[in-house]
Amino acid sequence: MIELETLNVEQGVSYTNDNEDLYKRILVDFYNDYKDALNQLQHLSENDIENCHILAHSLKGLTAILGSEVLPPLFYGIEMAAKEKSADLKSRIDSVSEPFSALLNELEDKGFSK
Repeated sequence: MIELETLNVEQGVSYTNDNEDLYKRILVDFYNDYKDALNQLQHLSENDIENCHILAHSLKGLTAILGSEVLPPLFYGIEMAAKEKSADLKSRIDSVSEPFSALLNELEDKGFSK
């Protein structure tokens, strides 16, 4: 089984009916589809709060399915801040930056960016 520090791989693979090859493809797709998500969230938080809410909601679910234990609650915070048009939306986006970047960097380093 692959080893990743930023994800609970066993949990993520369980969501694919224990199909590790499928899980690996999902990791590649996630990396390629969401590598710019932080920039998108920052832009949307200033220009399109509804789509910021939708993207945060999607990232919450996707990172949970991948096996992240850290990111889903952080994206939930962004989702709720966007929904409520809260003043702390920017700080919530900032708080997800480090762990999300760590995930993307690890996926890239382990070859899941191709």
